[in-house]
Amino acid sequence: MGNIIDNAFLLNEWLDRIASNNPANASTQEIVKLALAVAFLRQKSRLEQETTGEELEQIWALIRDALFSTIFSRPGYSASRSAQGFLALPLCCLINENKTIAELFRLHVWMPDGVRGNPQYSIHSHQPYARSWILAGQGTDTAYTVEPASDPSVATHAEFALRWKSGEELGQSYSPHQQYSVVENTGKLVCAIPGESVLHTRDMTYSVPAGAFHTSNIPSDEFHATLFFFDSQRKFIKDAPVLGPIDGKSFKQDRNPAGVTPIDLVKTVDAFRAWEELIQRGQDYAQCAEWEYALREFNKALDMCSVPDFPASKTYRLSTLLEFGNTNRRFGRYELAKKSLQMVVDESGTSVLRINASGELGVIYRHMNLLDDAKEVIGLQLKTAKELNSDTEICRALGNLGMINYQLSQQRGDMELLDMAISQLKERVSTARKIKESTEAYSLDGHIESRLVKYAITRESIGLARLSLCYTARDELAKAAEFALQSLNIAATLDDPTVIAMSRFFYGRVLLRNGQREEALKQFNTPGTCTPAIALCKEPSEEHGQYLRELVDVGADMDLTDEQGYKALDCAVYNNDTSVVDIVLDGLRKQLHGDVPGKLKQSMNEARLRKNYREIFQDRLRPVLNHSNAQDRLRRLRRAYAEILADDVERRRMFDGLKFVRYSHFERSKRIPRSSDKVTYEWSAEFDRSHPGARVDFVIFLSYRWIGKESGLGSQPDDQDNTQYRRMISAIEEFLTRRPDVDRNTLGIWVDLACIDQDHAASGISALPMVLMQCNVVISLVDGSYYSRAWCCVEVLMIQTLIKSYGLHRWYEQVHPDGSNQIPEDNTRWILREASLDRKIVVAEKDVSFAEDRPKLMFLERQTKMLG
Repeated sequence: MGNIIDNAFLLNEWLDRIASNNPANASTQEIVKLALAVAFLRQKSRLEQETTGEELEQIWALIRDALFSTIFSRPGYSASRSAQGFLALPLCCLINENKTIAELFRLHVWMPDGVRGNPQYSIHSHQPYARSWILAGQGTDTAYTVEPASDPSVATHAEFALRWKSGEELGQSYSPHQQYSVVENTGKLVCAIPGESVLHTRDMTYSVPAGAFHTSNIPSDEFHATLFFFDSQRKFIKDAPVLGPIDGKSFKQDRNPAGVTPIDLVKTVDAFRAWEELIQRGQDYAQCAEWEYALREFNKALDMCSVPDFPASKTYRLSTLLEFGNTNRRFGRYELAKKSLQMVVDESGTSVLRINASGELGVIYRHMNLLDDAKEVIGLQLKTAKELNSDTEICRALGNLGMINYQLSQQRGDMELLDMAISQLKERVSTARKIKESTEAYSLDGHIESRLVKYAITRESIGLARLSLCYTARDELAKAAEFALQSLNIAATLDDPTVIAMSRFFYGRVLLRNGQREEALKQFNTPGTCTPAIALCKEPSEEHGQYLRELVDVGADMDLTDEQGYKALDCAVYNNDTSVVDIVLDGLRKQLHGDVPGKLKQSMNEARLRKNYREIFQDRLRPVLNHSNAQDRLRRLRRAYAEILADDVERRRMFDGLKFVRYSHFERSKRIPRSSDKVTYEWSAEFDRSHPGARVDFVIFLSYRWIGKESGLGSQPDDQDNTQYRRMISAIEEFLTRRPDVDRNTLGIWVDLACIDQDHAASGISALPMVLMQCNVVISLVDGSYYSRAWCCVEVLMIQTLIKSYGLHRWYEQVHPDGSNQIPEDNTRWILREASLDRKIVVAEKDVSFAEDRPKLMFLERQTKMLG
């Protein structure tokens, strides 16, 4: 079968053939798929081929589904506790006639239960050649060179022989299901010399030759899972001893899994893999300064830590809180970041995790101008990092300590502190280069190597930029320019626009001091990406405020937009820093023309609107979508939104509540009702009790294109024949026929003309995305121009995202029966169909009636994507 897989069919083709052959029952099909998974890995091993992460994901899915089937729930099939501390679950076992292993596939799971076997017997060997594929977590494998001891005085260990108890016998006959194992001292003394230690992480593969001595180290509070293949065809050693203490006699390992079932193991592996994916995606976003997307992933990861099947919730919850705090600090949300980081410091012992959190707290103290407190915390971080020999944390602590000493030197006029800052920053740069060189020298997982290299380059670039700051303070502008240019050139190789922007700032600052104003402004005003002004506003502080004032004074453009659609004012308003907001407004005031007060007011309104969008979407409504019971989720969502508006007067002015027209009123109107017709109601937590006759359980959102303008009526939703209204009635009636569970008497309709105040439309338009989220169904009235309109496409993008992410809503299209763009002569000929979620929507390519709407639409597109 292995050769067939390699030469004839790809894995997906085999799966298609299995499905088409339609085995007798589902359990049989799962067994066939398990056999395919085993055969695939077997062949990969024998051909020495690498397995991709995508392939391993497929293989794990096949194994997982098989283990969930009834075949594996029979009595007698269970996990067993290995002498090395992991739980082993046999998947396939072939035994030779002499009762030795021919081939054996197992799932190995190290649970964070504090059990890691007896450390005195951790160095061991295997009879067959072995190959491992990492499913989750990380572990360090150390190889040993073992030689007979020439003299008992130099011996480090004794060899122990291994026997198994299965059935009535205790011997060397192997069985995948055993009661216990025993190792006994053979009296042979050896000297074991540790060799290379290799960190293995998810999706990596490694092998252990037959008879080779090694040990796997997984900390007792961490999780690790692998697929392991023992293959005697590659090689088999009859005597594969375990090493133990010289004076030891024997050791018995009970195989009892202590109540952990195969299903428990599978669910735990699945849960941890999901958490790892969230953390990895968040870290990838963070490296590109996509902090909103990063925060979304870390929020989800934090939620994962509380699910029942998640292992070691405290350990991984703290590491997630660290990421969460770090990201909020980058947003300038210092109080929220402090709360998360302090929990990590308080609840974790001496570890890299704790010193990392301490370092983040130190940065926050520095931004809050608590420099002495920051120096104390960062000093402790550096001391602990050196004790733990953590180069990455040493590097970071040196940079932060150097920056604190620079700031103190400027406050106190102390040149010795400035000299100390320069020394620490130079050491930081050399340490970063050392990390980069050592990372490239070792064989690491590609993703980890890339992340470490980027980490080192980032620290090097920031260190060089800060050195330019120090030399500028010394008025040594040639050296300052040299370091600043080095920083900028290195930063240009990164994906983080914030780091690049800060490098541009420091280089431009030196140019400015050197009298090169126009060249400096080129560095300060780079369109289409994060500018120095935007970067400074993201993390407000007294220090950054001073730099921002320098930019305003030299005439830097405060109205540029970054690659994420944000301006400096957006960032300043989001962080609630009034002093930074005032500086940015002063900069805008100097560069605006015409009605300056009116334009400034408009800019502030837009910035506040964006801030509230971000907070309502991401902080308030998305958690409801994630946590609520599916059946009650929309009602909870409506209640949460109503409370958000009720609790905040400013938000109440900015956004409408959820309004609707009862379907009975909509039918009687004979046209699309207008807001002035007074047929709308607004949902509230008390709505059902106070308006029993208008109770609504189900709301349909009607998405359509205004066509009145094309009929010569100006900007109107419908033509003289009420075409769009008649289409709406037709679509709703067909929907009600399809869904008899929906009561037409408690059906509400959201349609813009009625539910947005047409005389004061701003708050209704702003609320549109939040309103759509609270509706059960979206019906799109599709014609030839529907998908060319930007507002229609934002609505489509939102419903697509909601359905893909939460499966709660439904989306229908009303289309012409023959697929043409013409309007049928008989309006009843329109048909309703479930819309495809595969349609690609790019709002930037769509048409808008008013150019000033496009930035808002682009912003909503981004916020919508983050709801996923």
